[in-house]
Amino acid sequence: MKAVAFANNDIAVVAWTLGGKLQNCLGFAIYRVDVRAGTETCLPALATFPGEKATPGRTTANDPVQKFFWKDVYAKRGGTYKYKIVPMTGTPGNLKPLPYGPLISNEVQLNPHYGALSAYFNRGILATQATAHVLSDGSPAKSMLSTLEEHIVKPGDPLRVDLAGQMIEALTILSDEAAGAGGEVYCALYEFQDPEVIAHLAKLKAKAHVILSNMPGMASRGKKTDDTYAPERQQIHEAGADVIDRFMPSGHIGHNKFQVLDRDGPQAVLFGSTNWTSHALCAQTNNSIIARSPALASAYGDYWDRLKSDTDPPGTDGQAQQSHAFRLENAKPIPTIALEDASGSVDLWFSPNTPKARSRSHGANETLPPDLAEVFEIIGKAQQAILFLAFEPGSPSIINAVADALRAKPSLFVRGAVTAAHASGAFYTQIHDGVSHSKSKGSQGGEGQDYRVIRAQGITADDAFGQWEKELNQAGHAVIHDKIVVVDPFSDSCVVVTGSHNLGYTASYNNDENMAIIRGHRAIAEAYAAHCLDVYDHYAWRYWLSTEQDKAWHFLSTDDTWQDAYFSADNQIKSAELGFWLGATPATDALATPNDSASVRARPALQAATGGLTPAIGPHSVAASHPAHRAHPRRQKNS
Repeated sequence: MKAVAFANNDIAVVAWTLGGKLQNCLGFAIYRVDVRAGTETCLPALATFPGEKATPGRTTANDPVQKFFWKDVYAKRGGTYKYKIVPMTGTPGNLKPLPYGPLISNEVQLNPHYGALSAYFNRGILATQATAHVLSDGSPAKSMLSTLEEHIVKPGDPLRVDLAGQMIEALTILSDEAAGAGGEVYCALYEFQDPEVIAHLAKLKAKAHVILSNMPGMASRGKKTDDTYAPERQQIHEAGADVIDRFMPSGHIGHNKFQVLDRDGPQAVLFGSTNWTSHALCAQTNNSIIARSPALASAYGDYWDRLKSDTDPPGTDGQAQQSHAFRLENAKPIPTIALEDASGSVDLWFSPNTPKARSRSHGANETLPPDLAEVFEIIGKAQQAILFLAFEPGSPSIINAVADALRAKPSLFVRGAVTAAHASGAFYTQIHDGVSHSKSKGSQGGEGQDYRVIRAQGITADDAFGQWEKELNQAGHAVIHDKIVVVDPFSDSCVVVTGSHNLGYTASYNNDENMAIIRGHRAIAEAYAAHCLDVYDHYAWRYWLSTEQDKAWHFLSTDDTWQDAYFSADNQIKSAELGFWLGATPATDALATPNDSASVRARPALQAATGGLTPAIGPHSVAASHPAHRAHPRRQKNS
């Protein structure tokens, strides 16, 4: 009997087992226990039994969770929680707890801070029913997209705050610290539009040093431009910032999004996938890390200096050279940086790091870039799990390396989600030896999808049923914008790869990029694993709905057969997801099931009903028969 919980700054995840399939169990009521407040709240229900109405206020005590793992997206950031899992029986509309349990998880905090590193994840998933409800005001004059655009650009708007989470704080905290303590910041940025974030930087005036690259796109009236955010570029110039315009040649992008805080020397650095736009904050999945590490900050500062020197001239209308010398310097391995709090180590790579740019006729024998050589080696050595999120990595990319690793070691737990349909299609083709299978229905471009690597998609008008309505899936090109690989997150050899790098050859050959390979930092790896599987799990059901609509789950089961997907006939776990979570021991060990002095003597009738389990509490436990235990309930922790 086990319950384990994990969290990052955005969500908590809990998984559990009572040893096998539970006879007559219709699911679980899940309670969030607020450790500091001393209160517990039953989590909201997201589905109903057939014939029951999804009325407001229903909880998992009314409509139990028919899974053995769950994510709590309603937990408040900054909170400290445990989770109580109660197995339920009875009939729809008349449920009651089974006579054993509950399970109590370990304690988790929804907090971004893990010593020297702070990891931030936004909510950013548009394809949710909650967002659809907000954006569907019934007005034929406004589309869901135009309504979204109105919300997310306004500082303080409730939808903006909900979707961005703490990412606004992440992007502004270093510039605010510089303003308050006489420091300076050195930024290398790509997309640049969000008025709130820009305002925090602008107040530094000349103490904000900004290498600002351009992004081609569409200007007003459908005309093309090589600088989509020209008005914002002019704005930061006029604010008095030290701006170095870095305009990239065709086929190359200045894709960095990092910021170094300098106070008598480099002190901290922000890096990750998050551009400085309202879309990046609210309409894409993204991540950012703030490293309170002078060594990491110094390395990023050195790269900033190289970017400046490579810009000719280093001022208005500056052109990026991506010179041979610049490339060679980026290709030199940086000695592994040990984090100052001894929580882990980091390998850094900067791009472009190949001798020359990528040619259009690159061929099959193209040289593997040095940064991806390290990443591919890490993926190839995975022992338990590979999780990833990517936008549009191109080819070759981590997609190919993950498929190779899975073919070599089929027991690996692999889960990934991407924006680009051709990326999930490439994985499908490689896993299935290039043979086209009939399961390709619902994918774009005729490319198949393997359930382990799926593309982002929302519920369409054709998929909608019952109380489920059409969702807005994207605002612009990116949906999943993270660039993340997590390998063996529950081991001491865990690795997290993140940064601006799109995880494919083009990024290393042609773009200004940064990539951090974080090794041995269990807390960061757990936080990133929770984020990756949160995003994957969100789109997984929408994937099944689009590919197997007749078989896709719609309502709660009215008997205990829903458990057959999780356990075999001999009560062995057969769900890969459940096995993944339960194979972990989080930073704080799961509390023992409260049993005090419960007897382990045989109770044939009860044990037959519970699959051989001895109940810990409840009317049949020894604890319930002892007045002392009833008067002074207590929990016994693991020693």
